[in-house]
Amino acid sequence: MKQLLLITAAIFFTTNIYARRRRIPACLPCEKIHLVEDLPNDESLLEQGSYLNLGYLYEEYGIIFIPAWNKEGKYVLTNEDETTYYDVSEDELAKLKEQYNLELSPNPLSFWKKIGGKIIYLIVIGLIIYGYLGKDDDEPEEA
Repeated sequence: MKQLLLITAAIFFTTNIYARRRRIPACLPCEKIHLVEDLPNDESLLEQGSYLNLGYLYEEYGIIFIPAWNKEGKYVLTNEDETTYYDVSEDELAKLKEQYNLELSPNPLSFWKKIGGKIIYLIVIGLIIYGYLGKDDDEPEEA
């Protein structure tokens, strides 16, 4: 009787594990906010009880947390936990640059976000191709 109970429990738990499979995490596309500049806590930058910082909003395409492609983004004001953003016009951005002495690049993303993921994907694809083409079926078998 104990064996029957153990077998039933094992089947129940293994089917439960297989039923809760996780999908491969993919962003096709995902909106991301990259913090560019932590602005001083100024009363003019207070919104809903949270001080705003300068961020860069962009769309990212990637699989398994490795970015493959990024679309050009725009500068925004974001709250401290980067969940809400507010659009910034060119005039407002110029005022912020002048007021806080900021130097902003057209694309402030890191090397990893811009190019790093592409290198990883190219290496993986190259290894897969090498695995398929690198096998020689014409090699003589040793006895």
